[in-house]
Amino acid sequence: MHILLVRFSSMGDVVLQTATINWLRALLGPEAKFSFVTAQEFVSLLDTHPEVDHVIGFDRRKGEKWKDLVKKIDDLDNKEPIDLILDLHATLRSFRLKLTYWNIPALTVDKRRWERFLLTKIKSVKLKRLFNSRFFGLETQVERILKDFEGVFQDGRAKRRTIDFRKGPHQELTSLSELPVYPIPGEYVVLAPSASFLYKRWPVESFVELAKKLLNETSYHYVVLAGPDDKFCDVFNEIQSDRFHNLQGKTSLKQSMSVLAHAKLCIGNDSGMNHIAEAYGVPCLTLFGPTDPKFGFAPHGSNSRYISKEMFCKPCSTTGKTPCYRDKLYCMLDISVDEVKTNALEMMGAR
Repeated sequence: MHILLVRFSSMGDVVLQTATINWLRALLGPEAKFSFVTAQEFVSLLDTHPEVDHVIGFDRRKGEKWKDLVKKIDDLDNKEPIDLILDLHATLRSFRLKLTYWNIPALTVDKRRWERFLLTKIKSVKLKRLFNSRFFGLETQVERILKDFEGVFQDGRAKRRTIDFRKGPHQELTSLSELPVYPIPGEYVVLAPSASFLYKRWPVESFVELAKKLLNETSYHYVVLAGPDDKFCDVFNEIQSDRFHNLQGKTSLKQSMSVLAHAKLCIGNDSGMNHIAEAYGVPCLTLFGPTDPKFGFAPHGSNSRYISKEMFCKPCSTTGKTPCYRDKLYCMLDISVDEVKTNALEMMGAR
């Protein structure tokens, strides 16, 4: 069987779908083939993944047209006929792709849009406490995929393999390929201060203060990872220490993955960097602001943690990109540096 998985964005969501690939491999065995369609900027997340046979990138930033993507898929289909399309995005773009290949059977993930929207409309903290994530069908996104699709395979062998998968070596579920070690001296902790939307960022000044305190209280090195457009990370340059490394804009995605793969801990916002770190088995401390762990994107690693403040106004949107209507971004500002530091020290073993 040849399955074409579709998830165009974002970085963290693409990483989370590696759990689907790992599960399907455990389910269908070594004979199955898996191809993945995603945005070009995320191809390097998967192009060396041991369970992915082909990765097709769609580069709209450089003006690539829809017909160019279709040609790539046609070429693949002619060489290795596609038996099933697994739509893990459920957007108009992925619907268009399924419509283009109407003759190929397709399955579409339920993204729980209604449940997430409902959660944004409940403005009572006490009422929110009555409902856990499972009430809304908002388990971790990883578990959600398995729950939605495992019923497609009804035979006893498949059910047994799914049970074994959850308990077996893939207990962390997501995974990425091994990469050459990026040269950073000693053991280190990654700080990931960026996020896809401004309102999902813990104040960068808080990250700077956190870094200074951790440098004073531990012997670890500290590494900042952020993209070339994250110029706000220049404020880290005020930290003068041979154990502090500001790599903002200095690493490719592949190199950032390598840095994360060998970290002791990753401290960051609800963003793709934390998901990458977890895929390498690295514990994460995730800071949630306007989004909510109940959306299904909380860390799933057994040694990971998150900090999220209960507020009547939270979550205010399903993505975190909506401007805050209050005078301050309390959901982020109420997360203190000392609270993050205490959790980080506990997770690091206070070295």
